[in-house]
Amino acid sequence: MPAIYDTIGQNYTATRTADPRIVTRLVELLDLPTDSRVLDVGAGTGNYSQALAEADYQVTALEPSEVMRNQGKRHGSLSWVAGTAEELPFKDNSFDAVVMTLCMHHFSDWKKGLAEARRVAGKGPIVILTFDVEFDSGFWLFDYFPGFLEKDKAWFPRITELSEFVEQRWNLGLQIHRFALPPDLVDHFAAAGWARPDIYLNETYRSGISSFSSVDQKSIDAGLRRLAEDLDSGSWDSKYGKLRKAQSLDVGYVFLRIGGQ
Repeated sequence: MPAIYDTIGQNYTATRTADPRIVTRLVELLDLPTDSRVLDVGAGTGNYSQALAEADYQVTALEPSEVMRNQGKRHGSLSWVAGTAEELPFKDNSFDAVVMTLCMHHFSDWKKGLAEARRVAGKGPIVILTFDVEFDSGFWLFDYFPGFLEKDKAWFPRITELSEFVEQRWNLGLQIHRFALPPDLVDHFAAAGWARPDIYLNETYRSGISSFSSVDQKSIDAGLRRLAEDLDSGSWDSKYGKLRKAQSLDVGYVFLRIGGQ
């Protein structure tokens, strides 16, 4: 993760901020009393760390990228630590819960990352926002950038794999909560512009999305040309225009909950 975000993270805060609907879901799934100790793994610039601190949790943000930490949000109930998911620099049972928001696909070893989260959270919940690569959404963005889906399948652990690991390792069930995206997400991750295709033509918008830096530039340029041409000609709207008025779209994002009382 540091290598990617030391590069694309320079202006990360320009397009990435905590979406209140994601914050609400995190708080609901944590289901903890105020002042509980929460570790945010792969915190980035701390958008969700700060939001959880504002929800009256005592939050520790763990982030390997110095570039991201240097832009980190500040709050009286938020502290920062350099480190990786696979080797958490904390004692057993140091926290009441762990959250991981759109970061597991950057782990070098997601099984070790989960095991570490379980170690420091004890019996407390682990709440994860991730992407279900096995969900066939037919999302139009993959038509223009097919390399994204290939990368996603290589990066993201499959939900079935996660479920099997959690069951075999701890004899726990994996709670799965699908998250259909609203059209006005303010956290501009890869699929956030599903109803606003023009936004992908904005370089500033793309700069905060790791997918655009993980696929070869020739493919990206070709996809952008096609998208621009289809928007100009009306072809995109002929195929997908109804999405502009849709209230939500399930493209595969899910919240997962492990453990907890």
